[in-house]
Amino acid sequence: MEKRIYNIWLISGMIVLSILYCLPLFYNQDLRAFNNQDLLFHLTRTIGMSNVLSSPVNFLNYAGHGTMANTFYPWVFLFPLFVLYKISGSIVIGYKLFFLIVTFVTMIIAYFSVHGITKNRNSAFLFSVLYSFSLYRTTDLYYRSSFGEVLAMSFLPLVVFGFYQVIFGDYKKWYWLTLSVSALLYTHLLSAAVMVIILLLAFIGSVSEINHLKQRLQSLILSGTFFILIAIGFIVPFIIRSHQNSLSVPPLFKLQGNNLGDLFLFSLNNNIGMNSIGITTIVALVITIVYYLKRRENLSNFEHLIFYSAIIVLILSSSLFPWSIFNGTPIAQIQFIWRLNAFSTVMILMAFSIIVLPNVNLSRGIILSIVAFVVLINFSSLNTLYNDPQKTFTRLTESRDANTMVADYYHSDYSPKIAYGHKEQLSQPIDTLNKKIVTKVKITASTYTISANNLEKNSRNIVIPVYYYKNQIVKLNDSTVNSSESSIGTTIVKVPSGKSNITISYKYYTIEKVSFIISILSIILLVSYMMKPKKYKNMH
Repeated sequence: MEKRIYNIWLISGMIVLSILYCLPLFYNQDLRAFNNQDLLFHLTRTIGMSNVLSSPVNFLNYAGHGTMANTFYPWVFLFPLFVLYKISGSIVIGYKLFFLIVTFVTMIIAYFSVHGITKNRNSAFLFSVLYSFSLYRTTDLYYRSSFGEVLAMSFLPLVVFGFYQVIFGDYKKWYWLTLSVSALLYTHLLSAAVMVIILLLAFIGSVSEINHLKQRLQSLILSGTFFILIAIGFIVPFIIRSHQNSLSVPPLFKLQGNNLGDLFLFSLNNNIGMNSIGITTIVALVITIVYYLKRRENLSNFEHLIFYSAIIVLILSSSLFPWSIFNGTPIAQIQFIWRLNAFSTVMILMAFSIIVLPNVNLSRGIILSIVAFVVLINFSSLNTLYNDPQKTFTRLTESRDANTMVADYYHSDYSPKIAYGHKEQLSQPIDTLNKKIVTKVKITASTYTISANNLEKNSRNIVIPVYYYKNQIVKLNDSTVNSSESSIGTTIVKVPSGKSNITISYKYYTIEKVSFIISILSIILLVSYMMKPKKYKNMH
């Protein structure tokens, strides 16, 4: 009974805290995209989810040019947002409700992850609050509108928990590592890649201290195998389409970490937009360092590992590490070194919650005071952001006009590479692009149809402002014909004199469909295994 009552209070408290965290999103009817960051990009991706299971292209988003973005950017976790958008009728309302739910889920996952390691309610609850209200997460959501990174941060604590179980805890619970890293992959590819590297280095660094090494290696291999099977549904289409097409991808920048002193200063200021880890994380770090130096002889191997992991990742996110040597290498895909602050945040706060908090006697009043401080400082930082006259933003209202604005948003990422810089030409009607032709265009999610009247006596090529990707299906008067790519990455089709009907569409390859089925069956098998009785798992 006591446990049940506690859980009711816990869930209720997390709901209230999630509402408080997202209150600034709902306070005004508008939604703000600061500095023209990623918000419109992800919202138009969401609108394009209506046919994602049947076609890699949706013609009703990205200004109608047929961008194949959802093949190159994980889309599974867009489904809940798409459902909320369809139910509410507003992409803005759907977005706000979605991240209210995401914040609540983040708190649940954070609590579960730390409680699974410490078995301590207070440390798990405080970690869930500190982490969910952390400055870098707030910057990602409110300032950068970095949809993928915010979702990825929800699963980072679960990755640490899964790694703990395989290497130090109950290795029969290897499935948590599989599930969490798979979730990372399907939210943000770059975060998954960075986390896999961190886990690999952590494993190498701790291998000499591992007991039952053979069994743990077997569990690690099993976890990795299931991860690959689950990941195939995204990786196979990604590789095929990337190999077939020369794409315009996000630009690379010179890799350079922030000065460690500046990182601490920006954090103490708790200034949203400076991509720092925030004052609460810095305070947690200082306390953890002091406690570690005093009690390190009594700590477990995992506690040593997570402490040093937090320190190392923090150093890696600064200019102390010579990042310039990786310019021009695949590692440069990280773009910004401050992305590592997501990993610094989770490592520091988990180290604090695992090493320090379980050994500190905190009264209910102190816990509530800490929570109130975290909430208030978050409100203060958001108030500063929203009232900063130097911050520019695009305003989206809770109306159908915003839906149209989002659908008409032009974005060049993952378009044909040669299309970059040709926005004006892409925005011109077919009649303007082609002389002596009269057209009528009808667009659905999966098809782009043109009724064309070629006024010339001979057949001719016409340029259609739809991106050209390999495996494009073009039908001319119900017969499949070849198409080609124009000098600006759009589609060229040869039409006869007089009236013609042209239909452009895309379909998944058979191998892509098979990869989807493998991933779905693998996740069903994994979840089914997780739901098996404990007695059955111990036998296997």
